[in-house]
Amino acid sequence: MERLLIHPPFADPTQPYLSLPTLKGYLREHGLDARVLDLNVEAVHWLLQPERVRDLAHHLGTRFLSLDKLDELSFEQQREYRGLVEARMRIERVIEADPSPVVVLQDPELFYDAERYLWARRQMEDFFAALSAVHYPFVLDPNRATHGVLPWSYELLERYAEQGSPLGAFFAEVFDGPEDWADWQGTPPFVSLDEVEFVGISIAFPSQVPEALHLARAVKRRAPHAFVALGGPALHQIAIHAPEALRSRLLGFADGLGLFEGEETLRQLFPRLSAWREATLAGDAARAFAALEQVPNLLLRDPATGSTRLGPRHTMDLRDVPPPDYGDLDLDRYLAPSRTLLYAPTRGCYWGKCSFCYYGLTETATAKYREVPPEKAASDLAILAQRYGVKNVYLSVDVLSPRYAVALAEALIERGTKIRWHCDLKVERYFTPERVELLHRAGLRAVAFGIESGNDRVLELMRKGADRATLTEVNRLFHAAGIATQWMTFTDHPGESIEEALQTVAWVEAEEEQVDSFIIGRFGLEAGAHVAQEPERYGVKRIYFAEGDDLRLYALFEQRGPKPSESDREKLERAVELLSARYALKSYPWAGAVSTHHTFLHFLRYGQRVFRNHFQRAPAALHQRPPEARPASIHGLRTRPRFDVGEIAENEERFFASYLQRALYTTVADRRGEGAVALLSEAHYLEAIAELPLLKAGRKSNIHANKLFAD
Repeated sequence: MERLLIHPPFADPTQPYLSLPTLKGYLREHGLDARVLDLNVEAVHWLLQPERVRDLAHHLGTRFLSLDKLDELSFEQQREYRGLVEARMRIERVIEADPSPVVVLQDPELFYDAERYLWARRQMEDFFAALSAVHYPFVLDPNRATHGVLPWSYELLERYAEQGSPLGAFFAEVFDGPEDWADWQGTPPFVSLDEVEFVGISIAFPSQVPEALHLARAVKRRAPHAFVALGGPALHQIAIHAPEALRSRLLGFADGLGLFEGEETLRQLFPRLSAWREATLAGDAARAFAALEQVPNLLLRDPATGSTRLGPRHTMDLRDVPPPDYGDLDLDRYLAPSRTLLYAPTRGCYWGKCSFCYYGLTETATAKYREVPPEKAASDLAILAQRYGVKNVYLSVDVLSPRYAVALAEALIERGTKIRWHCDLKVERYFTPERVELLHRAGLRAVAFGIESGNDRVLELMRKGADRATLTEVNRLFHAAGIATQWMTFTDHPGESIEEALQTVAWVEAEEEQVDSFIIGRFGLEAGAHVAQEPERYGVKRIYFAEGDDLRLYALFEQRGPKPSESDREKLERAVELLSARYALKSYPWAGAVSTHHTFLHFLRYGQRVFRNHFQRAPAALHQRPPEARPASIHGLRTRPRFDVGEIAENEERFFASYLQRALYTTVADRRGEGAVALLSEAHYLEAIAELPLLKAGRKSNIHANKLFAD
């Protein structure tokens, strides 16, 4: 019987992810196998087929008309209505696109044309805005799958799985085949679940959670004989810190959860599946549990106690692991003009001390640092490059130690392996001009540095192990060697003042000739971070979650001392905006984001300064319509709105400015008896909006709508 390893939507569609090919390579090394399916990239192709884009536009127009004919709108109807109004012109741009955004992003000439690229990216954003509007209140794109207001509760996730997902028909085609086989083009790949004994769904990113649970539920209903497992870094971080009641809810979607690393889990699980299946079909839960309870890193429900139990802990030794196996994937399906592969020569972080970091398959901080011997890693990379016709590689690691990076570079040069690669590095004085030049000769063309802060006191508080002078000096060495430098920084670390945050912005500005792209984010507290383990050390008075947040990936917290004023906050945000405007920066996974495939390709084609001098030449691409004649409109897309969307926006801004402050920072006793929680939940939100006034049609001149539809 067949075994499946699935990468679910929604995630980066520009390159294959590493985790499942890694598992497949390990399984094949031990005489086992599983078929890897990237349903994320297939879902994007499926959604963007012309007939489905027009169908989405039809649903959008129809839903708009159904609300527009009403005489008054509730607050939730207003929010949905505004999304529909603003998405109508956007979906028309996608319908009119010729060539389509998929063609542009995969074409080796069009991709590098700034105007074409910007237009294609805009069309992708337009499409997902329309998809979100039709599937209100959910917000969907290649890096996000959220509720528009609320954190994910399991009740919301259940509702999404039953009626909120846009991919029900897609999954039905994958597992049952299309309704009309004469029109089937062979994609997405058809899988007969009757012949499947195992389905493993990897949740690498939080954005994959809703569709992964939707898919797990659908597969389990369709194939009760198959063992359905959830795993991956995001799933691990949800489950490992979850209270027992919430962890048990996850097992309502799957038969087991793979925590920590999965290679040995699958190697020991697969030979036991027949015994588990026989016991399960016979209704003998105790015998089914006994068949699998010793599988390492596998979380199951013990039928005797009803509680969850984790199998023996296992950590991989990387010295003899085989390279990943990408053989099941069509590497030309991804939304990029050339292939790339991911490879992980190390796992964990050699430093492992940063206050804010919680990354990977561990309980706290970062996983134990381990290395593939550099000579073996260089050999693996040569094999992968030749086997899959790939020149570009992303070393997908927490961070390479400086000594290992240099040793790997030496091994690549000695073997004559001709690849271009990028990775994350921690700034250390070990990087001399000679060593940096060696890295460049070995093919390193872009690096992402965890710079974090421009203030030495804050860097010490973060336990970064580097000061501003060292960070500046080493970054300049890399930039001078021809390696594009990307800075990852953030503000609002506990204990940081507004003045110290502004120093970070000013520092990036001062070094902008040596900084090729950057991000200035805001601190988010994760349960496994050192700040959460020792809050008093960082001036954190309390840590809590929202009542409706069952995934608990990010915590709320309260600091000692005064909060920044609104004017100080606005000053910081304005400084970040002004600095960012000098670059062509963009969110993940597009060109202009840190460490993305598209960003790396543009560095290779146009050099380090591409995001300072290339895309700025084509600003009109964001505002002009394509020259093609507009087709006949779909019903409802050009009807003038009867409700004032400008007034709706004002209503939303006024309500949420007050509501979110109250909902996030007012705490009550948790109904589960696990301390205090913030008020934010679906019940609290619905109660808060219940008394808001209705909006009547035609109350004000529709200035916003008149401007939008004056064609």
